[in-house]
Amino acid sequence: MSLQGDIVEVPKIKRAMYTEKEGYVDRISSLPTCILLYIMTFLTTKEAVQTCILSKRWKDLWKYIPTLIAGNTHFRRAEFFKKFVSKVLLHRDNSSPLHNIAFKHGGYIQPQYFAKLLSYAASHNMEQFKFDAFIDGRHQKYIMFFRCESPCHSLKYLNLSLREAMRTIVLPKSLNFPQLTECHLKGVTFPSSDENGYAEPFSTCKKLNTLAIDDCTLYDAQTLCVVGDKISSLTIQFGVLNHYPFEVQISVPNLNSFAFVGRLNSSTATHKFFKHNLDLLQEARVEAYCVEICSEFAEILMSWLKRFKNVNSLALCSEILEVISSIPKFPDIEHVHFANLKSLVVKNDSNKDVPKEVLEYLLQDTPISEATII
Repeated sequence: MSLQGDIVEVPKIKRAMYTEKEGYVDRISSLPTCILLYIMTFLTTKEAVQTCILSKRWKDLWKYIPTLIAGNTHFRRAEFFKKFVSKVLLHRDNSSPLHNIAFKHGGYIQPQYFAKLLSYAASHNMEQFKFDAFIDGRHQKYIMFFRCESPCHSLKYLNLSLREAMRTIVLPKSLNFPQLTECHLKGVTFPSSDENGYAEPFSTCKKLNTLAIDDCTLYDAQTLCVVGDKISSLTIQFGVLNHYPFEVQISVPNLNSFAFVGRLNSSTATHKFFKHNLDLLQEARVEAYCVEICSEFAEILMSWLKRFKNVNSLALCSEILEVISSIPKFPDIEHVHFANLKSLVVKNDSNKDVPKEVLEYLLQDTPISEATII
């Protein structure tokens, strides 16, 4: 079997044969194939392939496993890892579905390698796809990542974490995954979907429920539009050094959980961030760091808090409280009523004391009397 040897590193073991007469029975191997395959889904693909040495019963079982779980930490050398994954795809049973792929590589891989993996999975009823790697784009200014000309109707979970410090990794204009319910994207770039400079990558994901965007950017676009009637959980995060250089418009009327982490600046701090009142919102976490403390940012943050009025749980960074305290005539300003608030957490990122007058302002007419400072 070509996957053995220096790639799989099969350990040398002494086989012992037992019979019922001697009192030993191999009960695991006698289990139905469907149960054995289910058990093997909890193994990494490398471990699953290694079971082929156990007996004739196990020789080809790994070829039918509907999962591919591989990471380069399980191999001595990166080239062994890449070769192993390629051979698994070559030798597994081509008629068997491949529902779950979890791929993590600490080094660089070619974009073509990713495309091959995705293409194979898409043609084998892929339901979950997790990919974490550095992309080798040394000979390209822009890496146009995977294409979605035809929809992948089976994909329900997508988690892409892509890293390439010197290049821009551009996704398609639209993620053509109509069954997608959960999506996590890190380090990717969204292109414009029309001539007006709007990026709408999730417009065809009608079943999307959970969305997390981490340290992403725009390419030939000015505004990222997040639209979805079924999105209930949304996380937007930018690196602390990333000055959040584009506008975001959120149109998600049924949002239940919202988190924002990143910097605000004058080019993006607009009242159009939310297009709905977020009446169904239950929890919110905002760590908004401003390039400067000014009335403009204070006005924006206050408009956000007013939309969060129905939350049960609210988490803020201490800088937000400092910005609020800078509002002229504070605390004699319009009150924000958090009638359902059960938890207020303030993350203190500085050596300064948290403004008590702002805490008192936020806790007015709430069911709780104090906040938790962390």
